[in-house]
Amino acid sequence: MSGPLTCWVISDGRRGIENQALGLAEAMSQQGHLDVQSHYISRKGFLALLPAGLQRLLGRNPGLPKDLPRIAIGCGRQAIAPLLDLKAKGVFTIYVQDPRISPNQFDVVIAPEHDQLFGDNVLSIIGSTNRITPERLAQDKDMIAPNADRTAVFLIGGKSKTHDYPQATIHAHAELITDLLSSGWEIFLTSSRRTPVPAYKYFSLFDEDFDNFHFYTGRGPNPYFAYLHHADMIFVTEDSTNMLTEACTTGKPVFRLPMPGQPGKFQSLYDALESRCRVRSAIGTDLTPQSYAPLNETSRAAAFVWDKFHKTV
Repeated sequence: MSGPLTCWVISDGRRGIENQALGLAEAMSQQGHLDVQSHYISRKGFLALLPAGLQRLLGRNPGLPKDLPRIAIGCGRQAIAPLLDLKAKGVFTIYVQDPRISPNQFDVVIAPEHDQLFGDNVLSIIGSTNRITPERLAQDKDMIAPNADRTAVFLIGGKSKTHDYPQATIHAHAELITDLLSSGWEIFLTSSRRTPVPAYKYFSLFDEDFDNFHFYTGRGPNPYFAYLHHADMIFVTEDSTNMLTEACTTGKPVFRLPMPGQPGKFQSLYDALESRCRVRSAIGTDLTPQSYAPLNETSRAAAFVWDKFHKTV
């Protein structure tokens, strides 16, 4: 084929959801020729609450273009119905995450190992696909200019179905930050949509009291990639599969910030990241860095998809 194939990336627009599908598309573009186009499906309205099969049966129209792509990658519940419809029309479809329906309804499914999903068209990976590459991080490096010789990055999530973020845990994380600041580290911290207000307010106090502490509060361009580029160590709250995986993709020392709760299947992720990437708890642990090869599951997933795709043409 002389020109690039059109590839739709379908999600509800939330960054953590879109980046998984977009990261896979970008990795595939490095291995082949794709014209990647993002499309967003609203989470609002009664029909959006229905199961994917019923959405499709009722003819929910997400407003996608009529000119069909050759490949479509979706992530998140709202992407399932459009993917099922596209597959019926001959589009090669990839779903990222566990779709909670038979994986055979898609051409390929890329799912986290801890979801224990199996099938000939399923690839299980450690964590999630993402957009992290050395080149992408370097593109944004000038967004920040660290002044210290040692830089630590804190990626803060929040409450989830499996984890809590009470005041005592916030204080424990703050004590670690205080120790690092006192030892001459420069710290860059970013929060997420799930970060509770008490944590947000508490970390804002550091921003007021320490010149070597920087808190991205969501105003202005997001320096997330620049943070990862400059980090000497990365600390991530346990609730976020995406941020843990993205941190390990850098090949830099990563530590989990413990949170109370019932991690369930996510304990398998912690174990895999400890074995593969030397990720350890940040509390009560020697913070001496341990080397490992950068996690590169997204490229592995891209190769798997291309292999399956080429067998269909």
